[in-house]
Amino acid sequence: MNPSQRLLLRQAILLQLAAASPASLPPATLLHGVALAGFRIDEQALQVELSYLAGKNLLQIIPSALSQGLTRAQLTAAGRDYLEAENLV
Repeated sequence: MNPSQRLLLRQAILLQLAAASPASLPPATLLHGVALAGFRIDEQALQVELSYLAGKNLLQIIPSALSQGLTRAQLTAAGRDYLEAENLV
């Protein structure tokens, strides 16, 4: 995946989270969403991107309320600011 495709993938993830905000989404839902956006990645590649975006404070990884072993992703204020600055929301 080239840098511009990676940027579009990360934006697709953030846009999904913005649409769900203030709720969080599980990785399976995000994976389905990026597939609908035209990206063919596996769960491991999604986790890499989620970790990257969390490291940039654009999203946060939180434990599921029903099972502490499962995680969910939630858009942060910095993530919303990024999307607004890029005129994506």
